[in-house]
Amino acid sequence: MHRTKLENGLEVIVARQGDLPVVAASFAVRMGVADESPGRAGLARALSELLESGTERRDADALAWALESAGIQLDVSAGWDSIVGGTTVPAERFDQALGMLAEVVREPSFPEDEVLRVRERQMASLLQRRKDPRSLASDMSARFTFAPRVPYGRPAAGTRTTVSAIERDDVVAFYRSAFGPGHAALVIVGDIAPRVAVDAARRQFGDWAEDVGEALRFDVEPRVDRTTVFLVDRPGSVQSELRITDIGVERAHPDYLSIRVMNTVLGGAFTSRLNMNLRERNGFTYGARSGFSARRRPGPFSIGAAVGTDVTAAALREALHEVRLLRDEGPTDAEVEAARDYIAGILPLQLQTVQQLAARLAGQFIYGMPDDYLATYQDRVRSVSTGDAARVARERLRPDRFAITVVGDAGAIRADIEALELGPVELVDAADEGASDSAG
Repeated sequence: MHRTKLENGLEVIVARQGDLPVVAASFAVRMGVADESPGRAGLARALSELLESGTERRDADALAWALESAGIQLDVSAGWDSIVGGTTVPAERFDQALGMLAEVVREPSFPEDEVLRVRERQMASLLQRRKDPRSLASDMSARFTFAPRVPYGRPAAGTRTTVSAIERDDVVAFYRSAFGPGHAALVIVGDIAPRVAVDAARRQFGDWAEDVGEALRFDVEPRVDRTTVFLVDRPGSVQSELRITDIGVERAHPDYLSIRVMNTVLGGAFTSRLNMNLRERNGFTYGARSGFSARRRPGPFSIGAAVGTDVTAAALREALHEVRLLRDEGPTDAEVEAARDYIAGILPLQLQTVQQLAARLAGQFIYGMPDDYLATYQDRVRSVSTGDAARVARERLRPDRFAITVVGDAGAIRADIEALELGPVELVDAADEGASDSAG
């Protein structure tokens, strides 16, 4: 990997990889959904779509025609901590593709009619999310995990209230705060020499000199200080969506890999304890998983499953039993060895294409990881001991302060859940978007 910084602050990361004559070129900016104004939640996703809707040189149709004629497909997306986009092209078209990428990143025009179109499409998508129990459970559980005003508690796609308020001026202002060389990196991977790639980057981006704002700084606090059940009522549901959540860790946390190993034992793989109990032994679900969503600031820890209405309380009981068992007794040596082998072994499968490696390197830039992160990754995973995994299980699994979200038929499941005596049970209207939490 070759890393350099242009005079304007733009980082250029180049890796030569693969036997095929293709090159992936990606850009990444270190601002995303978490940096939105609360009253404009959904703005980062709108901006990511609007980048392909016209530039100062071409309108939306002309830009689409130019990209299609050149065989260039741009993919842009907004995550909690970043906006990332790029393309993969034959090596002989790299210069042309990088020029188009620079035009899209540096000269977006955000036409008024395109802003309206994207906003309407986001509104329609939000309506669909409210009807989908799985999406509803994910959005509701985020809201109940984090204290009001913590950005991670908002739906990443926004709400109907916040998206309907987005205007072109909001898009332009967010773009100006996020897109500039000081917050950005250009990642180039494939059949190309580092010197050639850096020279091309300097030609297309070397005179980019926009000033940008700083990423939002915020503390992450939980919404509840003792285990609480939030029962989101969907009368007539034949299944319940379960989410058992807490606050996890930030991506740069020194225990991140130990936590990954511990979580793989709990619910990060098909043979994990949660799946073996809820799916294989009891037949409650087609699959149960857990995970730590590590972000710039501590993201959520979550256990998730869809279970039959009649076994909702039993599934909750068994999931919490597995959490307590792992926290109190720790994993076995055999479980930790299997988890280490699994995590280390899938890395090559995740780096088979130039696009996959470019995405990984963009992630290293976003979270400030060292240049040798990938080169040392497998050794560091294999160095996690059973004692390390047991320690982080004791520290990070806190069943006494879980936010438990259940989306299902409250009339059919409430009494059985209350009989578990997990904590207070609050009934929530499925149509409630939590507008008071999103205001601002």
